[in-house]
Amino acid sequence: DKGVVLATWMPSRESNDWTRAACRKHPDRFIPFGHVRPVDDWRDELRRITQEFGWTGLKLHQGELKEGGPDMLATARDTVGEASRLGIRIVKIHLVDYDAVDALSRDFPQLTWILPHMGCYGQWQEMERYCRLARERANVYLDTCAVHAYYLFGKAIDWAGAEKITFATDGHEFSPLVEKAKIDTLRLPTPFRTPRIGPADYDLIMGGTMARLLGLSPA
Repeated sequence: DKGVVLATWMPSRESNDWTRAACRKHPDRFIPFGHVRPVDDWRDELRRITQEFGWTGLKLHQGELKEGGPDMLATARDTVGEASRLGIRIVKIHLVDYDAVDALSRDFPQLTWILPHMGCYGQWQEMERYCRLARERANVYLDTCAVHAYYLFGKAIDWAGAEKITFATDGHEFSPLVEKAKIDTLRLPTPFRTPRIGPADYDLIMGGTMARLLGLSPA
């Protein structure tokens, strides 16, 4: 098994050094995503992770983007524009702002966008809206990490399509075993969920789609 690893909430260079060290320790298991924050020399760090390390995935977080000025959308545009130019292909962005995510994913169609927490951390009532964006826009995907309203996952699969949802954990703040159990539960009959997901959909969510996006399996 393989998985994407990354670090955030620390200086850009430090976080990427942590990720690089982990991937060197487990090269057969870990796939690195980089991270930058606007208060650092993010342009130089983007060049380092793409040109020196060869990484093609990037994590951005609204809690850090807001430090780049009053207009988070403008900060995100600058960052992903430069990232795309340098070879980043996948952006995992925590930005709970539907209009901003809609605009970014529309204006940068060459990038694959993955929205953590089903796109709507703390605004679970908005989950359907983000799911339908993922269904309608080819380059938008969702991940399942740290979703407190996991009882909506059954409906979310109907709204977005299983092929647009990817498993993630937000470990180690959230236990990977608990996060996996939220998906495993969808295979069981309960009176609170939509019909059980089958093996094909389960496999897509638990790694099939992410493997395709990472180029580890046929398109």
